[in-house]
Amino acid sequence: MARKKLPISKVRQLIHESDERSCRGRSERLRFLLSKEDPNPFPTPALAYEYYEETRLCWYVGAFVATIVMAQLSFEELFRANYRAATGVDGKLNCGKKVNQASFSDLIKQAKNDKWISENEATSLHSLRKNVRNPYVHVKDAELRSGKQNLKSANFISQYLKIRAVQLKAPFLLEIIEKDTEQEARESVQLLVTLFPEISRRSW
Repeated sequence: MARKKLPISKVRQLIHESDERSCRGRSERLRFLLSKEDPNPFPTPALAYEYYEETRLCWYVGAFVATIVMAQLSFEELFRANYRAATGVDGKLNCGKKVNQASFSDLIKQAKNDKWISENEATSLHSLRKNVRNPYVHVKDAELRSGKQNLKSANFISQYLKIRAVQLKAPFLLEIIEKDTEQEARESVQLLVTLFPEISRRSW
């Protein structure tokens, strides 16, 4: 049975109501973004820049998990594109892996060894990879300790609670999960807009 098409006036009304509900959050996120980002132009590979722009857009509209994942992808593609150009087709990193098969961790290590990024920057990027992004893309089963759920570990329950804490505006959940998805997205986008342009300029 075919669904009835909504009249265009109803669609516009739904868009208007949605915009009104989310306007405050978007304006606050945009102010945060503009207060942190580097306003100066910087050279960067095309796909890495597209990821960078889409990360900013995800943050603005409130797609927090997408913000986290896209922030990591932006840095990964920045490193990979530059090592592709430096090593040529089928080129390898010092670890022996081909550039196209190297993990984000491998790329960070290579960039640090090449003094493209500092020790502190490498630590921040490893933290983004391991502590923020990985729990959302490699979701684990919940662990049981003494018959109780361990909600501090990265598992599907803790990730669900991080997301629900934002949706429900439930700060009491932070006692269990420490940071919600919006806080992790905020840290991710801040790292992106401050560090990505700087690393890009160094590559040129």
